[in-house]
Amino acid sequence: MIRTVMLLSVLAALGGCAAATPLLVVEGAGHGIVRRDEDIKVRAAAALAEERDLLTYSVQAIARGKTDEAVATYLKGYADPDYSDNIKSLAIYQIGLLYMNRYNDYRDDSKARAYFTQHRIEFPDSRLKPRVDKRLEILDQRASESVNLSAKQLLKQVNRAKLLSRNETPFDAELTPMSERAITDERVADAESVYLILYDNKASSDEMRAKALYQLGLIYMSPYNRHGDNKKALAYFRKIAAEFPNTSVARRAQQKANELINRQY
Repeated sequence: MIRTVMLLSVLAALGGCAAATPLLVVEGAGHGIVRRDEDIKVRAAAALAEERDLLTYSVQAIARGKTDEAVATYLKGYADPDYSDNIKSLAIYQIGLLYMNRYNDYRDDSKARAYFTQHRIEFPDSRLKPRVDKRLEILDQRASESVNLSAKQLLKQVNRAKLLSRNETPFDAELTPMSERAITDERVADAESVYLILYDNKASSDEMRAKALYQLGLIYMSPYNRHGDNKKALAYFRKIAAEFPNTSVARRAQQKANELINRQY
């Protein structure tokens, strides 16, 4: 179960913020439930706007006050002997991001620093190392600031309407929120590195590894991607056919490959 949750968090991930499910709380009227749901979405959007490397699972943990639960999940993945070093590196990185996010009621910069330092020691050759170093620099800067507002204080200052606004770009319906954000934020290379971490992890199921490649193909063939590359997209789709022919996305990958080939004529 833990393995599934963690891998799904990576796949759902890089990502974006899926619409929050309304929280079932005891309120005197439906308005209270709607307001609570909106507050969750605003916190999620604010957390993600500050830190674009948060996975969807991490964003939702911040928005719903479940940091301890998310950390426990990441740590169990980190301790799994079947996981690759890249997946373990990503798990420790996400814990650091969780603790340092200013919109998290459970923010703890000292814990964030400890996990980033652990990452530096255990994964010195990780592709995430430059990002870890950057976050440590941010923590150093924060330590010198005389005023640090709480998450609740910061949330009172945000532009709720802007955070709740939706991107109306007509993306391919199969793109995950993470993939869409990679395109709109022009962070395709970052998204590619995370999806390849999942693909490279042999402990992942063929289905999940194939879906990671499929997202990369969709990203690179998107007409809204300024860094699009049809040849690269075609290569990812063909890789699915060669390595994962029995997965649910194999047939769709072949259809996308045919579409790309037809574009050339």
